[in-house]
Amino acid sequence: MPMDASRYKDLTTSRGLNYHYYFSAAQGNKLTLLLLHGFPSLSYDWHNQVTYLEERGYGLIVPDMLGYGGTAKPEDPHQYKSSLIVQDLIDILDAEDMKQSVVIGHDWGSAIASRLANYHPDRFVGFGFLAVGYFAPAPDQSYEDTVAFIKQAFGKEAFRYQEFFADAEGAKLCEKNFDSFYSLIHAEDSQNIWPEYMSPLGATKKWVEENKQTELNRHIPSEDHVYRKAALQKGGLVGPMCWYKIRVSAIEREDTRQIPQSSYAIEKPVWLGLAEGDMVANPLLIRPSTEKWCKNSTIKSFSGSHWLLWDNKDEINVELSAWLETLQHTAKY
Repeated sequence: MPMDASRYKDLTTSRGLNYHYYFSAAQGNKLTLLLLHGFPSLSYDWHNQVTYLEERGYGLIVPDMLGYGGTAKPEDPHQYKSSLIVQDLIDILDAEDMKQSVVIGHDWGSAIASRLANYHPDRFVGFGFLAVGYFAPAPDQSYEDTVAFIKQAFGKEAFRYQEFFADAEGAKLCEKNFDSFYSLIHAEDSQNIWPEYMSPLGATKKWVEENKQTELNRHIPSEDHVYRKAALQKGGLVGPMCWYKIRVSAIEREDTRQIPQSSYAIEKPVWLGLAEGDMVANPLLIRPSTEKWCKNSTIKSFSGSHWLLWDNKDEINVELSAWLETLQHTAKY
């Protein structure tokens, strides 16, 4: 079911954009957690974790990220640069007078958690990542460079769905054949379908154009699918797909050029939950970067797909809260 609507707030950030976010105050001296979702998602995606963590007294700030839900949906990709979104989130933390917290990201939320670690390490006690881990800035590595590297290293293409999502027609086609788009993203058999229809160039477009559909992930309850589909259709996909426009173009990597190399390594504690069944954010790609740059890291592997917030929700709640307990004494209020 949707999270308690009465606990949502709205804030106009310093650059004039509205953010809609769930807020629940911490009990006693418990930490507050900033939970950041990815694509194509909502603050709602964290509801299994929100319920568990609230019961244990943790404070929670869970925004609809830029382009989603009740948050602003600019159509200019330049508005989605990580430095700008980082400041949006700092504005929210400032509005809640939150000097110290823990940020935890999933998917694209992990990318923003990475940049929060680069720009504002002192504002956080620790950094958590799910499915996608920490990646240092790489201002001189283009999208094409990444694709070529993966093909050379693994002998096959990967990530080519991103070009379709970044294309001007991508959002329109996915909105037109929304059930096809949604079923690909949330395929029950993602281990076979994703390598065939998300990795090769042109395959994702072909799937959506032909209006193909498949069984949805059975770990995600039907009511969650219904709620998320309605919210995503209402908000549209132009905003969400801007996240890919900045990735495929030079917008995002040029934005990260301002980050000094001295800020690449993360000294604070890091927790990474790998999804062994993720056929895009493959643990073989994800683990090395986190191990290289985050020396104080705890890495756990889970059996599920990219959508491990549902697939492994109980295990994640237990492992994440165990790690959070180790951070409690380091917080400064």
